[in-house]
Amino acid sequence: MEKKYRNLEEKIKNKVYQDGLMTIEEYMTLCLQDKDFGYYKYKRPIGADGDFITAPEVSQMFGEMIALWLITTWQNIGKQKINIIELGPGNGFMMDDIQRVSKKFPDFYKSIKIWLYDTSETLREEQSRNIDYDFKRINTLEKMPDGINFFIANEFFDAIPIKQYILKGGNWKERAIGIDDLGRLKYSFIDKPLEQSANINFPEYRLNDDMIYEISPKQDNILKIIFKNIAKNGGLLILDYAKIMGGVGDTIQAISAHKKRSIFHEPGNTDLTSLIDIKRYKEIARAMNINSFGPIYQRDFLLSLGIFERYKMLRSNTSNEHKNKLDRQYHRLTDPDKMGELFKVLYFSNNKSSVPEKMK
Repeated sequence: MEKKYRNLEEKIKNKVYQDGLMTIEEYMTLCLQDKDFGYYKYKRPIGADGDFITAPEVSQMFGEMIALWLITTWQNIGKQKINIIELGPGNGFMMDDIQRVSKKFPDFYKSIKIWLYDTSETLREEQSRNIDYDFKRINTLEKMPDGINFFIANEFFDAIPIKQYILKGGNWKERAIGIDDLGRLKYSFIDKPLEQSANINFPEYRLNDDMIYEISPKQDNILKIIFKNIAKNGGLLILDYAKIMGGVGDTIQAISAHKKRSIFHEPGNTDLTSLIDIKRYKEIARAMNINSFGPIYQRDFLLSLGIFERYKMLRSNTSNEHKNKLDRQYHRLTDPDKMGELFKVLYFSNNKSSVPEKMK
């Protein structure tokens, strides 16, 4: 009979005591997706009362700009029927803003079908409540809808678990989670040679002991599935935290109640993310003959789509109190020291007529 645990920390410690060190990838997977205690299984993470806020929760203007890009793209590719597929739709606010704008363009609205992919039962309930559209769900990425698919991934890939490697005595070792003498979770590493099948292109410059290198086979696999799907048409738009120059550096971060935490803080109740590796994404695209565009800052992307003009229009038609709120929303999305430059935008497609204007 399977043992019952009080919480995820107890479950993780028991597994380490039984099986030995746990890889970073396995630890992140349990923290985020464990069937009993996983963060994305049952928690309501997004919003002022949650652990973090994403751009669609900041303002309707974000989703409206994505909608304008989709409408322009649809026109540029000859007004064909398209599937709009959001990966990790959160509370559903962005997709609700997209469908709301779409209704003002009847020909476009009749040409689209909306699909959502999410593993969180709690967030799936939120999406059903918040999106005023009879959308369909994708339950596995292995089975995509037929037709022309445009994928949108806003803060999706950063929550897909990664592997970490650490340089020790001139040799790379897989970083792992162990338990210290006081029974607390701690960083460790698996002190044995890496398997040949790992086939990792470690950096060959400025090598210092304790250097961290990150990869994500799980992110790679998702990208490959999508790239195969969009090889002839469609595209993938990614907006996310990112590093541009490869996998060096420890970028795992933990957040709960809008505060940064240790990754060992209340496993299963704390969000774990890492920066996506733009260089690796572009390399995978190149190997699969998929064109990549960007990265550019989120600020430049939104400004090119008309967010400043939309902000001014909304501001001219509201109360002074709401003007102040709009000001805060606009600046949070676009200021360089806020989301404006922290988030990067990448686009992948072999249909150049679908590329956002600023990224051509």
